[in-house]
Amino acid sequence: MPKKTFALFTVAASGLLALGISSVLTVPAQATSEKVIDLNVGNNGVVHTDVGAPGLSVGDEFVYADKLSRGGKQIGEDGSSCQVTELHGSDTTTSCVLSVRLPEGQLTAQSLWVKGSDTVRMAITGGTGAYRGATGELAAKDIQTPHETYRITLDR
Repeated sequence: MPKKTFALFTVAASGLLALGISSVLTVPAQATSEKVIDLNVGNNGVVHTDVGAPGLSVGDEFVYADKLSRGGKQIGEDGSSCQVTELHGSDTTTSCVLSVRLPEGQLTAQSLWVKGSDTVRMAITGGTGAYRGATGELAAKDIQTPHETYRITLDR
């Protein structure tokens, strides 16, 4: 094979290879089908269990229950528990798991939360019913106040 033909063949093959690799590495854009659920949270109670040294310490647990409403009508409830994982001065870090029951099914979420901060973003870790296989984020704002809200953003 003459040198010019071989060089041309090599350049063409390299171009096709590069095009093939780039098409494999390119991820097609997916249409988003986010679903947003806004809820008002009515605090129904909290219980603190002191399990370690007397007073607040690592391992202590807080258990919460809430009524969930939209437009003034109760449409669900939740329950959560948060274990103290770290005490740093006046900051108390907790690891929280939340279960939300709505008419269409249930959602679960979890995150770390520094008690006293007014917003926490929790990862949606699953669900049942209409929410089976759900992923996304639950943003809780104005925590433990009369103005507490959840904004649940589901990826699917």
